Amino acid sequence: MADPVSIIGLGASAVGGISKIAGAGVNASAQKLGIQGQMLQVMGQAFQHRVGAQQYQYQANISKYQAAVSLLNRDISKQNAAYARDVGEVKAQMVGMKHRAEQGEMIATQGSSGLSVAGGSATRVREGMIDIGYYDQMQTRASAAKTAYGYEIEATMHAAQADVYKYTAEMQEDQVKNELTAADMTESSMGILKQASSLADTSAGINIMGSIAGTAGSVADKWMAGKGLAMFG
Repeated sequence: MADPVSIIGLGASAVGGISKIAGAGVNASAQKLGIQGQMLQVMGQAFQHRVGAQQYQYQANISKYQAAVSLLNRDISKQNAAYARDVGEVKAQMVGMKHRAEQGEMIATQGSSGLSVAGGSATRVREGMIDIGYYDQMQTRASAAKTAYGYEIEATMHAAQADVYKYTAEMQEDQVKNELTAADMTESSMGILKQASSLADTSAGINIMGSIAGTAGSVADKWMAGKGLAMFG
């Protein structure tokens, strides 16, 4: 029979072994909690990247809309320029017709007054009227060209603004791709964390089994030691 001292030592070994087993389980749980916290953090980061992608896509859509509006304004300005030139040409022709009518009236008036229509003074009067008519036509066309030029400048500015909006939209869509890539890369780490969680369970099992084996060995050693003392006592 083993002596009381050996039995006390045997009990102490068993208690120590149980404490080690409990400690292994606590460590494994702590590791799993830490890993789960990291998994939640990863999910949050991936979600933020996807929200960012949606925001950039929304901004890109706005930029595309603004580009389309600018192109429409460009086309309107070009149409206004063409219309201004056409109206100016029509007005110039009307001015020419008016002056030719006045020249005809002048010839009739000169003829009815008894003056020589082919005379120098009568001819100079009509030539002066012709010059005035040409000048008025040139002024009308020049005014129309100036108005058309203003519209063409507007068209150029609208086209340039459209290019800026298009470029901005392209940059924003690049950001969409970057955010989605970041989200995918972030989510890819979930697999590693799941493996780590599984390894934590395995590690807990190994530690517990090791503690059980160690406790059993320690108890057996002390039991055998106690038996030996009893034999030689």
